[in-house]
Amino acid sequence: MVKVKKRVGHMEDFDRAKLKASLKKAGAKEEHATKVTEIVAGKVKEGMAANEIRRMAATELRRLDATAAQKYEAFKKPVK
Repeated sequence: MVKVKKRVGHMEDFDRAKLKASLKKAGAKEEHATKVTEIVAGKVKEGMAANEIRRMAATELRRLDATAAQKYEAFKKPVK
């Protein structure tokens, strides 16, 4: 499993389901969330920063649903 670097600095397994859920929470349709998740998952590299993954996801989502992409970019999860 590929590890990604979270904002607080720790490493965590990349989780496709987590990415897809966050896209859907922003209003992306199921098929758009699935497509974006598959595209982004293919580009994730070991040690990649989570915010870089988020930017990639927003870029891909913007091509399919600009409104959902805008909501996705606006949401920031609080750092624990």
